[in-house]
Amino acid sequence: MSNHFRRAGLLAAALLIGVSAACNTERASAPATLAAPAASHDLLGGLIGTVTNTLKLTKTNGLLRTTPLAAPVTVSRTIGYWGGTLAIPEAGVAVVVPVGALSKDTQITMTARAGSLVAYDFEPHGVTFAKPLVFTQSLRGTNVSLLTVLQLKLGYYSDPSLLGQTTALVSEVVSGVGSLLTGTFTAPIKHFSGYLVICGLADE
Repeated sequence: MSNHFRRAGLLAAALLIGVSAACNTERASAPATLAAPAASHDLLGGLIGTVTNTLKLTKTNGLLRTTPLAAPVTVSRTIGYWGGTLAIPEAGVAVVVPVGALSKDTQITMTARAGSLVAYDFEPHGVTFAKPLVFTQSLRGTNVSLLTVLQLKLGYYSDPSLLGQTTALVSEVVSGVGSLLTGTFTAPIKHFSGYLVICGLADE
């Protein structure tokens, strides 16, 4: 009788472990099926984390504005521990600094670069954040298509001279979420200097 109860106990324990593993797997894979609202930095982190591929300088195709910006547009704001938002409506861009990303008041500057490339310079150069910022770009007024929307990423450049008319040399590529349904592309930013929206590698 004791052997019978021992076997029953082992079977019950095995079933519990199997159920627990299945639940953990389901929780880990479920976010991949969700769509990320542009304003939710918590959900953005759950979807794509801060996966950044460090590369040698790589030539990429930039997302292009159908009507180039005639001149640079700059906004600045002092943001501290409680976070805040920088936006340039005429460039279709907004950057949310979440609570806790900065430990002290810091003047953050964002400049939309003139021309067709959807590219931005950020200051102060070299600053890093305890939590990633949420970069959101409107896709309206750009050359995005059904074929390229899923290829959109952020490309990091440290020197504006790496930017061309329609291409750029980048040293990092950051994954994001592009959607024609919402008309936006969203990605995390962990450090400054310059970023542009890219849509694949350029042909050599």
